[in-house]
Amino acid sequence: VHHTMKDKETSSIKATSQTARPYPSTPRPTSQTPKTGPRFFPPNTLPQDEESMEEQYSFLPDPPSSPSSPPDTPTPIHREICVTKPQNDLSVFQEFKVVQSNETPADNAVPSDLNSSIHAPGNAMVDQPMGAPTSPPLPSRAQTAEEDSILAHLALAEANRSILSQNGVNHRTVLPQFTPTPIGGFPHVHMAHSAQIFDHLDNKVLLAWFQVEHPKFLVRVFDHSAKDIAEKTAIIAERIRASIATIADYVHQETPPIRVSPPQPQGGRGSKEFPIGFLVHKVPEETRNLIVNQRIWSSPDITFEALPFNCSQPPALLFCLSGFTTSDTDLVRKAVADVWSHEDHRHEIDDIFSQCGFQDDELVYKATRDLIKSIRVELLDFKITGGLSVPRFNIFATSPTNDAKTWTTLRGFLHLLEYPTGLEGCGTATALFPCQLCHSLAHPRGLCPFPLVPQWNGPKINNRSTTSSARQSGRSRGGRPGRNT
Repeated sequence: VHHTMKDKETSSIKATSQTARPYPSTPRPTSQTPKTGPRFFPPNTLPQDEESMEEQYSFLPDPPSSPSSPPDTPTPIHREICVTKPQNDLSVFQEFKVVQSNETPADNAVPSDLNSSIHAPGNAMVDQPMGAPTSPPLPSRAQTAEEDSILAHLALAEANRSILSQNGVNHRTVLPQFTPTPIGGFPHVHMAHSAQIFDHLDNKVLLAWFQVEHPKFLVRVFDHSAKDIAEKTAIIAERIRASIATIADYVHQETPPIRVSPPQPQGGRGSKEFPIGFLVHKVPEETRNLIVNQRIWSSPDITFEALPFNCSQPPALLFCLSGFTTSDTDLVRKAVADVWSHEDHRHEIDDIFSQCGFQDDELVYKATRDLIKSIRVELLDFKITGGLSVPRFNIFATSPTNDAKTWTTLRGFLHLLEYPTGLEGCGTATALFPCQLCHSLAHPRGLCPFPLVPQWNGPKINNRSTTSSARQSGRSRGGRPGRNT
């Protein structure tokens, strides 16, 4: 019995020793911590990255045990080392020598005759795109200027096709609800002054509009008088909002609710003069730019003109002349230029420009010359009872200054002058009345050019709003002669 117990104790010690330190031929348990990392490898043999670790993966002999550990018994320490799993075709137990080298693959390349082969690429330093068709070799001669130009355009061919296959940001002719922009643009609406849309607006409302943040713009509705707007404010404002929301949806933006603020007259409901402009705000900038750039938006429900919230250059329309017996615009333009160029009148124009900040006399003289060169004349074919033609002429000129006071003084002076001719009568300034359809001062309703625009969806010359029709019917019974409505 004593011997049996001794044998069992010896077997247990032997088994324990084998488990702790197996023989070289005995496979190690899979649960044992792999001997990897800086504890088991010298510093100069550690791989620099994961790819090098795959190539240099091996097991090295055990390092000497630390003095604090029992002989031949390494102290197990739990370490988590991220090691890339070797591929299946690698021999895990194969031992090989680890060599650290600073050479690049190009330095280790084996010379061959491939570089001199006909199949080698023309430029070994340029990567060739995979799957791209191989370009035929160019002839070994100097290219001409024509060939260089052709190749340069071909290099940009795809970019040009991409540009032309897309709509621009300000593409304006694809909304079927609105009249597309005609060739040459919509007719211009001429105002008495640059800030006319703010006329007769209550001061408190104007201040409130100033404090609204951009983007914002102004809207003037066609075929509605100022009194019509005062009586139908809510209806008109909602139609404007609905139209602008349609345009905003076209721009493909998730927009917050658009706001339309109606005007309020100075002096309240009892005022004799009413403003005609609406303020549009809470609108994305891209939508604002699209609407203002096209300017005229005409649909069966409403037609309006969009204006930026500022005062641009002074209006080009100065006044309208009547009294000539000719319809020749060149003759009338010469008559106007001769009067402005007269010595006395020219000195007066120089004095007006000298008060608006021009630094020296030469700039003043140049401003006067530019004003005279910019004269433009437009014929209005007015007719009176019986169909007799009584021509009138709108006189336009470009202001050399944006100073409002200077332009007003200049217009007042030129408006008082007479414009005689040798054989075709003498022209004098006549009163201007706004068109009831588009609000322009350059023509009456009967000569409004907007209904002649192709695919016009807006009001026609003979189709007027209810209020305007009633007022115009009363005037036609005892109306003033010579008015072409």
